Amino acid sequence: MSNQIRNVGGRPAAETSPANLDKNNPRSRFDRFRIEKRRCWGSISVDIVDRAAGEAICRTDCYRLTYFLTDFQATMEDDERPQWECQLSRGNFVFRPPGTTLRSSLTAGRYIQILQSRDTYDHLVPELVKGGIINFGPVYNINDPLISQLVSTIANEVESGFLDRILVDALNTALAVQITRLCNNPAAILLEPSFGLSRERLERVYDYVEAHLDNRLTLTDLASVACLSPSHFSRSFKQAVGVGPQRYITRRRLERAKTLMRRTKEPLALIAQETGFADQSHLTSAFRREIGVTPGNFRAGLA
Repeated sequence: MSNQIRNVGGRPAAETSPANLDKNNPRSRFDRFRIEKRRCWGSISVDIVDRAAGEAICRTDCYRLTYFLTDFQATMEDDERPQWECQLSRGNFVFRPPGTTLRSSLTAGRYIQILQSRDTYDHLVPELVKGGIINFGPVYNINDPLISQLVSTIANEVESGFLDRILVDALNTALAVQITRLCNNPAAILLEPSFGLSRERLERVYDYVEAHLDNRLTLTDLASVACLSPSHFSRSFKQAVGVGPQRYITRRRLERAKTLMRRTKEPLALIAQETGFADQSHLTSAFRREIGVTPGNFRAGLA
């Protein structure tokens, strides 16, 4: 059984609550799963899981990618295949679309589990696939260097504790694009669009960023301002500006933070809040990485 996704014209963009990404998933023996860390952003949820040996049943309501941090010996059965045995290798992944059920018996080990909303893939359909239809089925024990790189970067965001929505949105979109290319008929994948951001669209994005630096900015919001899909916008913005949307916004926030430090005596915690950083620690980390000194040292140098 394959899952078919069709782009529905006029469907409003929606942000799926992470708590509802997989709300109808029945599992047996939840005590086998210890969540080491968990982070949720709009349409993506990430868990680092320590799994005890034993059997579990999982029916997914969303797109589920399981990336293995250790080797597993497994016995599995799904909607399409009778029971089989395999080794799930470290650095490989399993991907399952919504509406699929997996019964698995695994040895103990660790993995990263990424849940992506249906909307994430719906938005890619008209841009990536001929005819606007994607046929997905489960895939097992696949190795792909780009998937490994993207998952590692997402896991680092989980470990850092900083909520950078632009970066996470971009990683979520890039992950969905690569999975779509890996898990579908290559003949159905469209070539990259050659047109990019016009000067007028780019100016609209610039103005929107400046007006909302102190708010939560998302890749979807910026793409809507430019009237492009998130994946197309991300690529086109980097081609036009030379850096990706997340790096550009970080730099604009730092410039505003420097201006406030020059003109005011406001505490750094308040400046962080007014420039869109999660907290003073987040501001300090970005300031040191991009400018080479801490905000405190920068301010002291102004005296």
